Amino acid sequence: MTRDEAVRRAVAARSEHAVPPDAQVADVDPRFIELAEFGEERPGLVRDEYVWVVRFRSGIAWVDLAVADRSGQIVRVERSRSMVNLAVEGFR
Repeated sequence: MTRDEAVRRAVAARSEHAVPPDAQVADVDPRFIELAEFGEERPGLVRDEYVWVVRFRSGIAWVDLAVADRSGQIVRVERSRSMVNLAVEGFR
């Protein structure tokens, strides 16, 4: 997967992961992350996954979507505290 493909996948998944409409892609960073796998056979197994972390920014708030290089799936979503606060205020 290329950087541009990762950005396209993250942008396509933004509404599914509650990325605000005014947030813009601010950074794209390829890296390895650890993901826990849970199941009946091997609970708590941790694996390394090569991903493209696409950061969306709205002011000081940000959301990171980790796009798996192999599958193109969003495998992790992380939000800044200020983004969580914006989401909570939006539901009031």
